[in-house]
Amino acid sequence: MNKVINLLMGIGVAISLALVAGFVFAAPTWLIWNNIVAQIFNLPYLSFWDTFWIMIMIRLVIPSETKVKKEKS
Repeated sequence: MNKVINLLMGIGVAISLALVAGFVFAAPTWLIWNNIVAQIFNLPYLSFWDTFWIMIMIRLVIPSETKVKKEKS
């Protein structure tokens, strides 16, 4: 029983950390978009969750460590 509680606590902590990290990375983008970009270029406003899922999709499509093959000369 103790192992199950520890497992559930670990899963809860992992999900909580993922949500906090998502908020930390999505909030600045959301605020910049809605307060600057949308007004200057007359674009639609985004909700926080729209911005969050856009950031997730960008992260999946373009990983942080992209390797570029150097051509031999």
